[in-house]
Amino acid sequence: MTKKEPHNKSATSKSGIHPLPWMAGAILVLGLAVMAGIYWSSIMKVQEIYFEGPQFVSEKKLREIDIPTGIHPDSLNTLDLIKAFERIPYVKQAAIEVEPGGNLTIQISERQPVAMLLDDQREMYIDGEGILLPMITGKAVNVPLLHGFDVSPAGDTLSGTHVKSVTAFLAQLQKKPVSDATISEVAWTENGIVALTNQHGVKLIFGKTHFADRLRNWEAFYAEIIKQKGIERMQMIDLRFQQQIVTHEKHGDK
Repeated sequence: MTKKEPHNKSATSKSGIHPLPWMAGAILVLGLAVMAGIYWSSIMKVQEIYFEGPQFVSEKKLREIDIPTGIHPDSLNTLDLIKAFERIPYVKQAAIEVEPGGNLTIQISERQPVAMLLDDQREMYIDGEGILLPMITGKAVNVPLLHGFDVSPAGDTLSGTHVKSVTAFLAQLQKKPVSDATISEVAWTENGIVALTNQHGVKLIFGKTHFADRLRNWEAFYAEIIKQKGIERMQMIDLRFQQQIVTHEKHGDK
């Protein structure tokens, strides 16, 4: 009988390649890559500045914010730059992104108009937080007219005791396509929110609360009743009641 020789475990893998030199090579390559990255990061400088996202604010206006070039990105006071951009009326948020080559991309998130405020001969947009936004030539927005408040300088917040109710109504209005398409003017009165339809100027009374429900009731009433009778027959529609909608029709009809 032939004796079986014991098999000793070898440090060599099945392919015959020793793992230690391979691992050492990988570590060397990784180290060189890290060193190259550190070196590249140390010499990169800001050369170009790009903007993404603005629609209302012109690039010319944005470039009025002085961002020095030819320096390392870490030398920039990014917090102060962001604050400077966000002082521009339409800019809600700004963020600065450093590209691999050192160039900067400024991400601009803008405020969106929800109504046009009228005060004597002056006009100004407001956003959903009541921030006043200047009119910009060629940038008209189809939003309802707003009455009952004084126009302040651009960038200020709309003042008045009922601003939150008005902005809450306008926010709900934007979520309701039919309501948004049928209402052309909004005002704050002693009865709360009073709106006018864009056809025949029918008065809609929404009151001071529960705007989502009352706008939903208006859309249902518009689909079921207005399309049958015609909006020209209506003079006033009161939507403040939970279980009924009170209407006043023209020529004394009810």
